[in-house]
Amino acid sequence: MKIAVVGGAPPNREGEAHYTACVFRALASEFPDAQVLHLAHRQRDCPDAEYPLPNYTIFRVTEGYHPRRRHLAPLQVIRALRAYAPEVVHFQAPHKTLYGGVYGEPLLWAFRWLQRRGVLTVVTLHSLWLEDDFHEMAQERRLSAAKLNLLRALYRRYHLRLFTLASQVNALVAGDANPLIDEFQALWRLERFALVNEAHPCEPRRYSVEHQRQAKTALGLGDKRLVLAFGFVRPDKGFHYLMDAVHALLPTVPNLQLIIAGEPRGVQGEAYAQQLRARYMQMGCPAPITLDLNYLPDARLEQLLTAADVLVVPYTRVMGASGPVHHALSFGKPVIATDLGQNRGLAEVCWLVPSRNPDALAQAIQQLLTDDIAWGDYHRRAHSYATTHTWSHLATRYYRDYQRLLERVP
Repeated sequence: MKIAVVGGAPPNREGEAHYTACVFRALASEFPDAQVLHLAHRQRDCPDAEYPLPNYTIFRVTEGYHPRRRHLAPLQVIRALRAYAPEVVHFQAPHKTLYGGVYGEPLLWAFRWLQRRGVLTVVTLHSLWLEDDFHEMAQERRLSAAKLNLLRALYRRYHLRLFTLASQVNALVAGDANPLIDEFQALWRLERFALVNEAHPCEPRRYSVEHQRQAKTALGLGDKRLVLAFGFVRPDKGFHYLMDAVHALLPTVPNLQLIIAGEPRGVQGEAYAQQLRARYMQMGCPAPITLDLNYLPDARLEQLLTAADVLVVPYTRVMGASGPVHHALSFGKPVIATDLGQNRGLAEVCWLVPSRNPDALAQAIQQLLTDDIAWGDYHRRAHSYATTHTWSHLATRYYRDYQRLLERVP
């Protein structure tokens, strides 16, 4: 089976790059008869061609990081696909400005080209926006009502065309039956199309208490109880609510240490990072709170996750399945997350709290750090979910989906 993939690949920094590389490397490993060509974004610090496995090749053909040439994505993709002649093409997160336009609209020309040639196409959407998400985004960016309405109209029109052209559309979500899918389809009047639940996988990691102790020692934490939050720094991440929650706990949980790590994204991210630093100064620069607002390399992330006792995801908006949540579940870490958007699909796995509520965050953190029974319960939930939702599970599902779709071709 000849499979083409259109989506980012590391070192592209978007979350879908790591996701796409993990699942298709697993697919190529599990199914040696599959030939996988991965069309990713060009980047100065990496070659245009890589060969991770004998049957898995990465070609960097799109110019997603160039302000003008990104709009040429359909031409670049079509040229590569014409030479490769795949049986099925899987697009990962095509709804991005990396492919031109506002929502990647130019790439729809590639879908039309493939449809005319009878080539099957599968799409995985990595985010699902609802009404509240648009309004919060408009407030953050100070958009006029007219611009907001235009963006909403373009969003619906784009997805209507995408669903019409694709052979199958999946929604990457948290959990096996996320209510966000039905809400998304109802809001944008897409009920007549099938939208398949694609649960975000994990990569179960084995580590011992000694490994955790060593990681804490390397970080200079000693016997501290580490509360970790990480990811791209943007206003919707709600890190300031977490800072307030931990600051309030310091008198009663003296061995508590909070680390917020991640890279600011764009102008808004830089402005939010400055706000976090200013808040830290106003608190008196407490030693138990650390702001590491820089690019987070994989080795550093693994060290932090190994050392962590609890991960907190205090987001105020959740359109996509959280990468930090699934990283933490892979390590068996208890997760505290806000009860909105995608997170609701993990209500039986994570401790969900109201959004924008430092008191609720503080209560959950305190109980998990001081109650061994509660910590053990959420550790077991995390481990159970991670071991039943792996990259291998998803790769097998992809392969079976491709087989089923190909069997329907006359």
